[in-house]
Amino acid sequence: MPFEVELRGTILLVSMLLILCPSACQASEENDLWLLLSSYEDIGITMKDLAFFLATHGFDAQPAPDQSSVVVKLKVGKEVYLTPNGASPRLADLWMTPPPAKSGPVQVISNDAIRINATYALTDNAEFVKTISRYVMFPVTPLGMCYDGSQKLDSTYRDFGYKVIFLYNPSGFDSQGHIWVAVEDKDHPGAWLAIDSYYGVMKDPEYYFAPYSFTEFQYLDAINPQWRLA
Repeated sequence: MPFEVELRGTILLVSMLLILCPSACQASEENDLWLLLSSYEDIGITMKDLAFFLATHGFDAQPAPDQSSVVVKLKVGKEVYLTPNGASPRLADLWMTPPPAKSGPVQVISNDAIRINATYALTDNAEFVKTISRYVMFPVTPLGMCYDGSQKLDSTYRDFGYKVIFLYNPSGFDSQGHIWVAVEDKDHPGAWLAIDSYYGVMKDPEYYFAPYSFTEFQYLDAINPQWRLA
């Protein structure tokens, strides 16, 4: 009896190993594929180029018939799907199921998030001007560091409950670009006070017009081109 029990235990162990082996092999192949994708980047790679690249590294890869992805057939028979991801990290995105067909550009920034060539009204509330001037010691940052300074102004005035917008002129300050903020007068909605992080309160009309204006600093990345060199 002990021998039979031991034999049955051995058979059970071998059976479990056989069952687990395919999934372990699959995981290893998926890991190898992900490592390969993580080891390279190519902003302009096409579906055809991606399939060829994977094939030269030992993967069974073919562009999908509808050109929506590259289909990689793993040794266990499972299919995974890859799509080139442009300038994002890694060579491509990995999908467990076929990715949705692209019907055209998908808007990720709302139309009113960034205003173009907008003019803002200057408040004539003298008490508001005095109040705003007391919150900050100028210059907030050294001359030429308006990016950091405008963010500090934004944080300060928002903490005091004011509505703040960024105004940006990419050709300001001798074409190096300049950014400043405007704070809305709570007692006169729609009227603003422009603040330069170095010079302080500004009443110059030029500070109440900007090629671009927005409420979140992150939108600056959508305006300033990020150039890449070959």
